Amino acid sequence: MATETMIPIQEKGGERSAFLRMLRKVFSFPVLLGTVLVGESYVTVRSLRLDPDTWWHMKYGEAILGTGHWPTVDNWSFTVHGMPRIAYEWGGEVATAFAYRMGGLCGLDILLITLTSIFVVLMYYYASLCCRNSKAAFVATAVTLPVAAMCFTLRPQLFGYILLLVTLILLERFRQGRQRHLWVLPPIFLLWVNTHGSFTLGFMVIGLYWLSGLTEFSCGGLHAIKWEPRQRIHLELVTLLSVAVLPITPYGTRLATVPMEVATSLPVNFADVMEWQPLNFSFWEAKLLLILAAGFILANITFRLRYRLEELALFFLIAYLTFVHSRFAILYAIVFVPLAASVLSRWMPGYDPRVDKYALNAVLILAAVAAFVWYMPSQATLQEHITSEYPVQAVRYLRDHTPPGRMFNEYAFGGYLVWTRAPEHKVFIDGRGDVYEGAGVFADYMDVIDIKPDALAVLQSYQINSCLILQDSPLATLLAASRNWRQVYRDKLSVIFVRGQNEAATTTHTAGTAAEGKAL
Repeated sequence: MATETMIPIQEKGGERSAFLRMLRKVFSFPVLLGTVLVGESYVTVRSLRLDPDTWWHMKYGEAILGTGHWPTVDNWSFTVHGMPRIAYEWGGEVATAFAYRMGGLCGLDILLITLTSIFVVLMYYYASLCCRNSKAAFVATAVTLPVAAMCFTLRPQLFGYILLLVTLILLERFRQGRQRHLWVLPPIFLLWVNTHGSFTLGFMVIGLYWLSGLTEFSCGGLHAIKWEPRQRIHLELVTLLSVAVLPITPYGTRLATVPMEVATSLPVNFADVMEWQPLNFSFWEAKLLLILAAGFILANITFRLRYRLEELALFFLIAYLTFVHSRFAILYAIVFVPLAASVLSRWMPGYDPRVDKYALNAVLILAAVAAFVWYMPSQATLQEHITSEYPVQAVRYLRDHTPPGRMFNEYAFGGYLVWTRAPEHKVFIDGRGDVYEGAGVFADYMDVIDIKPDALAVLQSYQINSCLILQDSPLATLLAASRNWRQVYRDKLSVIFVRGQNEAATTTHTAGTAAEGKAL
């Protein structure tokens, strides 16, 4: 395995200054490679990839910033109004809302670019730390990045995955004998539990490392390194401290129990929400994931490769989760990249600072940073993109022509409606699947949207007088054919029906160009 050559560079005139050493680190070839990776992720997310859930997350954050209070019940829907629902990802939600306050859509775009850049750099660094070869780590990260980018949307979970990478880096450093770094874990978990429920993955990783070090063995290409007593005690103490900080939240111990509740009580969400469904191999990124997995297996058959027990255990566990639930593809990238880098390092020479071209690196890095700034999309460009993805123009219509009574809405539109119209106008459903499933609303929604025999009866039971849905959906076809519904609005994305006599002479408002939707 090729490793980095750490040879001090002599400089004429005596000892190098601390400033010069810092510059050489900043403009080294490994940093240039990291900049290239940031550029790859920048191209992916610069047009502001939002998820339908981003909007209600931002609404929670705005509510907390505006009132100084943390929500405990639902105030945005008429179907589960008043039911218990906490903002259990409030840390990421506040950060998102603050970014919007500071810069609107451009603020959100900058936040997303920043988070994905941090994620990519940490994944690259983690792979370099494991294989001790920055070039191999770069290639492995660059090839695998499209798999991770499947999950590059602005949601609190992105904060959680960054903290997972930090945890893995700290544990790997601990394995390599750097004991003091592990004390950072309790503050990490304090931040994590207040940001996203993926903190449970952090404890799972710690558990795998702890179990793998309880005994020492070697079998073929698999081996385990036993902890020294002081190492094991240190790891156990830090873990206990990390558990101890979990109740330090605005909701006490409640946030620590949410991940288990989500994992065990949402069968309808798991069956019908795309990100919880098995990996869809119609996407090219999923095909790439499969090719990478096959290549890794082939490499292990062809060459005598050795892995620590915790490395392979973590890989197979995450691979299983990814194939069962596509939302975990980003985790697959995290655990796959260091293993792939270890394979590639057999043939790739390590970084040699003696032949580095620091001046050239500096020019290229600064040029890349300038390009990132130059090609940042404008507010108008981002607004046009949002208008093509969310019912911006339909909401503008509703502000001037509010239908009477309750409105049924598309699941993917719920978050945007919460952001733009709540709490004055309440939604039927949005992405907070936990509270809607518990009340039976999610199952009723699926009956309607899938045009089950009782679809119209369900609408009647909720006293629905209008519907905002996708214009090419089966439900739109059904309502258009019904004598009891009439279309009053239509654009390229959405359509609005109101309950009433469907007459051929009914006037339908049709939106203009996408550029007309100016305000969120």
